[in-house]
Amino acid sequence: MKINKKIPMILFAFAAFLGVVSYINVSATDTPMSAQQIDRIYGSCTLAKNTLNQLHASDALLRVNMGQIYESMSTKLMSKFNTRVSNNKFDNSNLASITNSYNSTLDTFRSDYIKYEEQLTSANNIDCKKQQVSFYDAVSSARNDRIQVHDDVVKMNQYIDQYQAAVNQFEKDYIDTTDGAKN
Repeated sequence: MKINKKIPMILFAFAAFLGVVSYINVSATDTPMSAQQIDRIYGSCTLAKNTLNQLHASDALLRVNMGQIYESMSTKLMSKFNTRVSNNKFDNSNLASITNSYNSTLDTFRSDYIKYEEQLTSANNIDCKKQQVSFYDAVSSARNDRIQVHDDVVKMNQYIDQYQAAVNQFEKDYIDTTDGAKN
C-alpha cells in the first residue's frame, strides 16, 4: 500500500493545530474563553478548516484501505483457518476465541470511526469566525473520537499478534503430535 507523502504533513499540521487549540484548554462548559483565546481561534480559522478538510479526506482513504485489510484478516484468514482446523477434528477453541474478540473489536472500530467521521464533519461545518467556542469544542470532541479509533486499531493489532502466536502454538503441537505418532 503506497502512502501519499502529503499525509504525514497533513497529520503534522493537524497536530500543530490541535496543540494550539489544546493550549487554550478551555471549553464552553468550563471557564469562559478570553478575548485573546477567541482571537487566536479566529485568526487560525482558515488554516484550521483547511487542515480539517485534508484530515477528513486522508482519514477516509486510510479507513477504507485499512478496513479492507482488517476485514480480510477476519474473513479470508482467521475464519477459514479456524474452519479448516475444526473440520480436521483439531481443537480450535483458542483460535476461535481470539477471532471472536478480534471481530468484536472490528465492529467497535467501524462504529467508532463513523462517530469520529460525523464529529469531524460537524466541526468542519461550524463557522469558526463566528462560533469560536463551539468550533473548539467540536474539534476537541473529534480529537477524542480519533483517539478512540486509534485505540481500536491498537487492540486489533494485538489480537492479530495473539492469533499469530496461537497459530504458531497449534503448529508446534501438531508437529509434536505427528512426530510422536511416527515413533
